Amino acid sequence: MRLTAFRPLWGQTALAATAVLALSLPAPALGQADPFGALYAPAPGAAPAKDASSGRTGATSVSGAVGRSYAGADASGQVSLAQLDMMPDNAPPLPVALQGHSTRYLANRPKIVIPGYTLAFVQGASASAFGGGAGLDTNQRRTQIATRLVGLTDAMAQDMADAAYADLVAQLEAAGFEVVDLATFQASEQMRGLSRYDGPVGGQGIIDSRATKAWVAYGPRALPIIKGHAFETGMGAVAASGALLRFGRASRDLDAIVLSPRVLLDYIDMESTGRRTYSGSASVDADLRFGINPTSKVDFVWGNNSGGAMPGWFTTKGAFTPQPFGILAQTADRSDSIATHNALVSIGFGSVYRQSLVYDAEVSPKRYAALSRAAFQGFNAALVAEIRRARGQ
Repeated sequence: MRLTAFRPLWGQTALAATAVLALSLPAPALGQADPFGALYAPAPGAAPAKDASSGRTGATSVSGAVGRSYAGADASGQVSLAQLDMMPDNAPPLPVALQGHSTRYLANRPKIVIPGYTLAFVQGASASAFGGGAGLDTNQRRTQIATRLVGLTDAMAQDMADAAYADLVAQLEAAGFEVVDLATFQASEQMRGLSRYDGPVGGQGIIDSRATKAWVAYGPRALPIIKGHAFETGMGAVAASGALLRFGRASRDLDAIVLSPRVLLDYIDMESTGRRTYSGSASVDADLRFGINPTSKVDFVWGNNSGGAMPGWFTTKGAFTPQPFGILAQTADRSDSIATHNALVSIGFGSVYRQSLVYDAEVSPKRYAALSRAAFQGFNAALVAEIRRARGQ
């Protein structure tokens, strides 16, 4: 989506442009209480649902734009979280396509062992665009939209990590595969020696990188995340953890292929016009869109009889759904003053105008959980289908 409501006011003074802009700009997409929220409230005397949202209203799509003599934001797709709370708490599995590498290894051991399942959630995202000016107008301008996820608790995410692992085991067993049980592989010397993260919530493997990478990763309560399998960057991180060699030996000892899924769930699609030196404008868009991020991956290892580790993997281009699950509510406008910027330009001073908008991406917990289950169920189904294909079934 591109903003079309604002046009450069060529030939008019900056003061006139500002006056016109003040009269024509829509109000920002601030989160407000739903005036009809009482219609969705629980019956008198009944306790509110534990997964009820705040009931705020907001948009599903926002845009920011800057030009020679204007700056503005636009929002569309107004919706109430209270309305989303009333939607079904289930959704069909999300169709997912996987691309396999070295899949022939999957047929080299009869059993399957799953030492961990990483389920991660994007917690924040931003996009920016820059225009360096065009023609006689060389003044620079920049626009940025930043968002953060609101409404997903650690307890909810941990429950979903448990469910994702259990669902994969159930789907594999339903397809006729023998899955090594938890007690057996945890008793394995190689599996006991795996380095796992000890997270801050209940001593479990929760990797909180909100301050650095804007995502949080969770493992099943019984299986904290294995180091090197929590979306760390590069194969060096996996090798440094020592997991690969241990997987190979465990595969030999348990006569099983080792599977390690990593699924990253996303909530936003952001686009921008990028950095353009000879352009008089810049714009950025943010649209709520739930799905599986293309970073998601499945690693698998076949250990040969000498204990060597032969790795393979599955990747995906991602999978997304248009189903609604939340709102964008503006929480801050940190933009520069348009009037000051234009005044400096009019008297010959160079100036960089910076538009900066911040939004909460608040979810309906029930809807977000439903779409998360649909995502990992679809991912798991695709993985089981690929294993069956590799084994000629």
